[in-house]
Amino acid sequence: MARRLAVPGVTALALIAAAACGKYPDLKNDLKIVNVLSGYHDAGITPDHKNKLVPSLTFQLKNDGADTLSYIDLAVDYWQVGDDGPLDSKLIVSAIGGHSLQPGQTSESITVRADTGYTSEAARVDFFTNSVFKGFTAKVYAKFRGRTTPLGELKVEPRLLPSTSRDGNRP
Repeated sequence: MARRLAVPGVTALALIAAAACGKYPDLKNDLKIVNVLSGYHDAGITPDHKNKLVPSLTFQLKNDGADTLSYIDLAVDYWQVGDDGPLDSKLIVSAIGGHSLQPGQTSESITVRADTGYTSEAARVDFFTNSVFKGFTAKVYAKFRGRTTPLGELKVEPRLLPSTSRDGNRP
């Protein structure tokens, strides 16, 4: 008798698991990076009294597909121009979380800053004309249920971004 009850129970669990997995969205075509602001964030003064600038991106995600998107993480790799691998990587867990992104909707702004950048005793505005300055490119990937999809490469513009406080106002 217990065996007869176990078979429908296992079958029901398999059906529930399959429904929970659902189909994979076509993130390459349906999820777009929009409203990009790139540049270098003033990360302050290092312990050895040098100015520090780090590459920074602010952007939004737009759902250009027909299906609702949710539970999507992002990975951003910062590549220094001419290098053969990323210099820094960031993972943004739940960039699109339980608050689903409906078709046609655009997400809140997402800011991703590297920890690695440039340090110098020179003035911040002189960083970009220094002979050792090499720009950065950011490669953005979406992650959904173990699959990674490239969304695009963005050039980090050689400019100093304005400082803002948490509420968006300048200090």
